[in-house]
Amino acid sequence: MIFSATLFAQAKTGIIDKTGIDLKLFNAHQDYLRGDFAEALKKYKDCNTAKPNDASILFHLGQCYLSLNDVDNAISNFEKSESVDPNGGDDLHLNLGQAYLQTDQVDKALKELQMYKQKYADDAKKIKESEVDYYIGQCNSATELKAHPVKVTITNLGVAINSEYDDKTPLLSDDGKTMIFTSRRPSMSTKTKKGSDDDGDVVQQSFDNIYFSDWDSATHKWGLSYMMQGDINEPYAWNAATGISADGMLLFMFRNNNTDAEGGDIFVAKKSHSGSWNNPQTLGHPVNTSYYEDGASPSPDGSCIYFMSEKPGGYGQADIYKSDKIGKGEWGDPVNLGPAVNTPYDDGAPCLGPDGKTLFFSSQGHNSMGGYDIFKSVMTDSGKWGKAVNLGYPINTVANDMSFTITVDAKTGYFASDRKGGQGGRDIYMVDLSQYPLLAADSANAKPTGLSVLRGKVTNSKGKGIEGAKVTVTDSTGTKIGNLQTDADGKYYITLKGNANYKVKAGAANYKTQTQAIHLPESMVGTYSMQQDFQLEKN
Repeated sequence: MIFSATLFAQAKTGIIDKTGIDLKLFNAHQDYLRGDFAEALKKYKDCNTAKPNDASILFHLGQCYLSLNDVDNAISNFEKSESVDPNGGDDLHLNLGQAYLQTDQVDKALKELQMYKQKYADDAKKIKESEVDYYIGQCNSATELKAHPVKVTITNLGVAINSEYDDKTPLLSDDGKTMIFTSRRPSMSTKTKKGSDDDGDVVQQSFDNIYFSDWDSATHKWGLSYMMQGDINEPYAWNAATGISADGMLLFMFRNNNTDAEGGDIFVAKKSHSGSWNNPQTLGHPVNTSYYEDGASPSPDGSCIYFMSEKPGGYGQADIYKSDKIGKGEWGDPVNLGPAVNTPYDDGAPCLGPDGKTLFFSSQGHNSMGGYDIFKSVMTDSGKWGKAVNLGYPINTVANDMSFTITVDAKTGYFASDRKGGQGGRDIYMVDLSQYPLLAADSANAKPTGLSVLRGKVTNSKGKGIEGAKVTVTDSTGTKIGNLQTDADGKYYITLKGNANYKVKAGAANYKTQTQAIHLPESMVGTYSMQQDFQLEKN
């Protein structure tokens, strides 16, 4: 306020320069501090026209462009500023290093960041607050991981799935024939809302909505994508699919609207017998809070969900939590997954692999190459999560790589990325994992392990499904490896190691328990699926 008053006093007394540059610079800086980067950019451009070789103005132009995600223009102005005066801005080397890293110019980024660290070597507080060591770590991770690429082939899914807008969070049905994903593309079949662009012009604002695509067995490609109809996509709301149950009957999603989910909550929708999706219902407390919750994904056996939350008490702004299912539509108190998974930075997009032990997630922490990287953590026999492992380059890049999911046979993965070369925004990519085993069971011998599906239905003597029946699976050593509950139709589903023997026990209140010994085969060309039904008799 004192600075502002001084400037206006100078203007009255004629001390300020005749072009009013100082006042424009002050107003531009205020716009920048308020987060109005587009307006600040306009004012700084006016100042730059009057003083084209001013290192400080060029630096501020670069900051505005960087905040608006126009990295190329940011670099151009930062480089001009540095050529005029290497100290044209206090954070010039830091910001230019960040911009270089985002454009995969890792060596240049590292040089700038080290210059910044050397400049403020005697200011421990500034070094800590700038997080320059964090960005240097990303440069080192990028150099190391790019020097040892993993054996994968990555394919952009093309215009059948991707658009010039954000396309993200791919989900697969258990048979791999249907993909559900989220897109921000405009659509004639959903409402949009008026907003303003960076120049202040009125535009139609598009919201996230949920789409699907079916696999074309004839062409071996994904077919054209369509927006889901019914109650899934609420008008004037952000709707995002985040997880699907193994039997394909439950769709977990994020919704942000101005009524029952202001700020963002987790919902679940159930598929009806006709195949349409019912109106999504909030999970409520204790999963949802007054803070931001998102990314809910169920375990293969449906006994729990993993999700992210920004509620306080975690290790960073966004942490990953687990909540156990304790009854029909009821969830237990969330448990933080701890420091092996969560970091001081954002962690989210969890997805438990079909082995029930390997958690895939996205993080800005650990040894990220830049932005979000995809990691995995394997649950130990004691139930603790192991050290997070970066999935490596080229799955991860200096861009934001997120929302990884893997097929039941563990041979194919899908994820979203805003890396260069896509259709625009974030795109969905497919990764061939046939030479890069990722599941916990695979890691010891670096060889794919056959996984198979055991499914079935528990009914009464009249053939009607028994909801909430307990199905227990034990292996040949007598170790319990599955503790399931049937859904409303009496169905159960679990992914198990193939070519193995199991005992399956089914029981329900007021019914006699049945036990069946089975041999679950495996398939060399896909995922073997076995049906084991139980018809229980009354006590």
